[in-house]
Amino acid sequence: MRPTSGGGSTTRQIFSLGFLDVLIGVAYWFAPVAVAARQRAFLARPRIRDRWELATGWLFIAIGIGVAAV
Repeated sequence: MRPTSGGGSTTRQIFSLGFLDVLIGVAYWFAPVAVAARQRAFLARPRIRDRWELATGWLFIAIGIGVAAV
């Protein structure tokens, strides 16, 4: 008994699945990119940026102390 291929050539099926994969990928990554664009606008404000730089500076100092203590 031979398996059925679902009609059409194998090449056409491969290209169709590839095209479908690209479409799903574009739709999947559109949402994170849109969220990141909104976060970029929020983090670009001077007051927020200064607080962010202060927080990350302290974080790097704490990591440095932790590494030095080991």
